Amino acid sequence: MFKVGLSGGIGSGKTTVSKVFQTLGIPVFYADATVKSLYETDTRLQEAMVNLFGPTIYEQGQLQTQVLARHIFNDDRLLQEVNALTHPLAARAFTVWTQAQKAPYVLLEAAILFESGMAAEMDLMISISAAESVRITRAAQRDGSSEEEIRQRISKQWSDEQRNAKADYVIINDNKEALLPQIITIHEKILTLI
Repeated sequence: MFKVGLSGGIGSGKTTVSKVFQTLGIPVFYADATVKSLYETDTRLQEAMVNLFGPTIYEQGQLQTQVLARHIFNDDRLLQEVNALTHPLAARAFTVWTQAQKAPYVLLEAAILFESGMAAEMDLMISISAAESVRITRAAQRDGSSEEEIRQRISKQWSDEQRNAKADYVIINDNKEALLPQIITIHEKILTLI
């Protein structure tokens, strides 16, 4: 199966772009959503999280994501430990999911595909780029995080410049460039490569 990675920093519009690919008939694996689900369904992961952060990281079986964010975005060691727990689980889930797909190609959507090393497993990479001010506004509207919290998360991710330099295609999602023509052009180019 031909695998295409889709990455971009917080607030870049990964979900919006992914949904357009889905309307074109391309299955999308949402890595971040899968990991969020695993936090609440994988007992070994839950146990490891409680060992790292204590029992208050879960409340009535629900991961306290704001508490987790405060911990990991203020402590690089904890961030690396959580990534070491979750990245292999996400990679395994993606492999299983991919085997069940019948489309010409699949899309793996994740914020830190390059940072996690999973980009190396992809046949092609797409980077979504947007001005930091646009990204901060989007992220704040989406989940109510403060500008300071969002900037802290941005600082832990690759810059647009780093991602764009490694990507095969770049989508500009700055509320100025039309998104649909960019996505259709990339989709059509991918189809010629398969």
